[in-house]
Amino acid sequence: MSIHDPEKNINETNFISKDEHILDSTINFEESSNDLKLNNYSSNSSGSQKLSEAVDITEDDVNAIVPTKDYEGDANTVRMWVLAFVFGTVIAGVDSFFQMRFPTITIGAIVAQVVSYPVGRLWYLVLPNWSLPLPMGRKISLNPGPFNQKEHACIYMFVNYVASAGLVNNSVVEQFRFFNMNIGIRRMILFQLSSYLFAFCLAGLARPILVTPANVVWPGLLSSCALFQTFHNPTNEPAGKWKISRFHFFAIVFVCSFVWFWFPDLILPFLSTIGAWISWIRPENATLSQVFGVNTGLGLFPLTFDWTQITSLSNPLSTPFWSIGCIFVSFVFWIWIVMPALYYQNKWQVAHFPIMTSSIYNVKGKSYDTSAVVDKQYRLDYDKFKQYSPVMLPIAFLMNVALGLAAFSSMMIAFFFRFKSDVIGPLRNKTTDVHNDALAKYESFPRWFYLIWGVIGLAFGFAFFEGFNHETQLRAGGYIVSMVISACVFLPLALIESRSNFEVSLAAFFEIIAAFWFSGQPIGLMYFYMMGFGTMQHAMHASQGAKVGHYMKVPPKTAMTLLLVGSIWAACVSPSVTGYILNHFKDVCTAEAKNHMVCRKSKTQFNTLVVWGLFGKHIFASGGRYVWVLWFFLLGALVAAFLSLLQWKFPKHIILKKINPTLFFGGAANIPSVTGFNYSTWFVVGFILNFIIHRRKHVWWKKYNLVLAVGLDCGVAIAALLIYFCVVYTGGSSNYNWWGTEVSKSGCDSKGCPHLTSKVIPPTGW
Repeated sequence: MSIHDPEKNINETNFISKDEHILDSTINFEESSNDLKLNNYSSNSSGSQKLSEAVDITEDDVNAIVPTKDYEGDANTVRMWVLAFVFGTVIAGVDSFFQMRFPTITIGAIVAQVVSYPVGRLWYLVLPNWSLPLPMGRKISLNPGPFNQKEHACIYMFVNYVASAGLVNNSVVEQFRFFNMNIGIRRMILFQLSSYLFAFCLAGLARPILVTPANVVWPGLLSSCALFQTFHNPTNEPAGKWKISRFHFFAIVFVCSFVWFWFPDLILPFLSTIGAWISWIRPENATLSQVFGVNTGLGLFPLTFDWTQITSLSNPLSTPFWSIGCIFVSFVFWIWIVMPALYYQNKWQVAHFPIMTSSIYNVKGKSYDTSAVVDKQYRLDYDKFKQYSPVMLPIAFLMNVALGLAAFSSMMIAFFFRFKSDVIGPLRNKTTDVHNDALAKYESFPRWFYLIWGVIGLAFGFAFFEGFNHETQLRAGGYIVSMVISACVFLPLALIESRSNFEVSLAAFFEIIAAFWFSGQPIGLMYFYMMGFGTMQHAMHASQGAKVGHYMKVPPKTAMTLLLVGSIWAACVSPSVTGYILNHFKDVCTAEAKNHMVCRKSKTQFNTLVVWGLFGKHIFASGGRYVWVLWFFLLGALVAAFLSLLQWKFPKHIILKKINPTLFFGGAANIPSVTGFNYSTWFVVGFILNFIIHRRKHVWWKKYNLVLAVGLDCGVAIAALLIYFCVVYTGGSSNYNWWGTEVSKSGCDSKGCPHLTSKVIPPTGW
């Protein structure tokens, strides 16, 4: 859970389900006569071996965190289903409500994971062991015994999936409030059922590729698995001189994290952005703020005492160092070298705007007012457009688009080169490792089961787009194309995230495709984007949930049934809560809204989609001002092809094995929402824990590192929840002002002072 303070410009963070991932994408498994041995390093020299071990996590590391054998306990219990539905509904409902508030508060599955443990234990201690009779002589026990690890994992899986509906909520708000299209809650549920059920189909069909292979680790999930083991596994083997148990270590870290977060978040907020201290010396100096600022600057000084700032990209403690290195090199090259060079040369007049911002501008340097150039159906009115202003994009926005396109093309080319080993191999050869062996006694659903649900999802989509009037601006043809693109992109994107602990954003790819197809039709673009991009995101979350079940030895049928029910429930809960608020709360999503229910996040996404829909085809096409970004399609493909050929020619070269072309482009594409000091502090922490400590104190790292990661996240999540509801929401902090609370809100870093203050020369045409 996190609080998003606009004046601090802290990125919204979900402390629950940062699905972080640990193993190298080039790990190879060699089968011997008796076991499966990990071969993730070159055998040519001991130096290469040491380096590889320092940047990767071995099979032994994983097995020290995840149970390797099946254990007693039934996952499919009444207690599990009741707690899963209760926590899933409450957390998804609260998230839906507060997503419309600014600052935004988000509760995630980590809170449910922590709270459900004492609740489950209390259920066992208090409820009588009654049984409910069922047909055919069966019965259900209300108290099936001690609360076990499988039940705990299932509750987490369900809540994590149901609560991951931020895109769903935004789509409802945009349609109902900003596009003035109140199509009804029931129809929005139909829309979401189509997306969720097709996503479930993709995740189910991809299970032999994304879940069962041992080298597809989804390492961020290991933090959650470490917490399960901390709660349920009493064994305590010493790690060198450290004899403290994981549970006690977690308790200490949790308490310290909980107490400390009150300082950078409330009491001493300057500690959160202290990396900008150089710009505070002369707050009105534009150049200092552009170089050292952390809100609208490059953030060149890597210092913060706020865990939420460090984990803006992912949790560095559960990210493999090879991935951290690739991403940070990408950021240094593209954002600290290339972007300033373009900015200070005033290419495309970008020096007239802040160097790090996602806003769009008119020729007067003001935020672009899209309402001034559209008609009542939100189509572009060219006469109004000529009278108002051409759209001017800042350099960070342009780099985000360009790197997103390059990341897509490089990802697809690399996927093509690795298709045989990543896809054909797992489908043909059944994986045999300790985890699959432990689950071999359980049955799995056949492929036709997932195909049936995929067809049902497509049928719901056809009913939504063709069964009503066509104010959506998207017909069945566009809907099918969005589903096809989502299905094609899902697998390579999931393979990247499942090994690097980094989510490559392909939002720009979907937006630019839709911009050319639905030129001048922002509503059609919104539906194309929401259906394609949203389905892909749901499928990723479903695959992550299935992997948690695989690690925690939940029977495959139980795990996938849980995700199926979660798909249906998520599609019902979030649109219902959001729609109810929009229909029954006065002035919501307006400046007059009570309790700050201004829907700023949805408004920002609405503006982005409107701009793409209105101008995308023109400004990025031939003759457009920003057509150069399309060359990044070719650049990404060429770099990926060249590197893939080198890796094929020199398969044991230690450096080449660690270079990922997709991360080289996509690693920096999180700007401008994540700035320089987020990247640099994330790198420093990852270097210390996942390179130095992993290499020199490996036994300690193996026992405590991921417990440290999840303990820090849990402490911050609970603290942020209390700070918000007990202090901020009640108005207790409204009069708490001093230098430490105001320094980051004043000066050029906050205002976004441009390099040039002269008038923009209005461009001709597009």
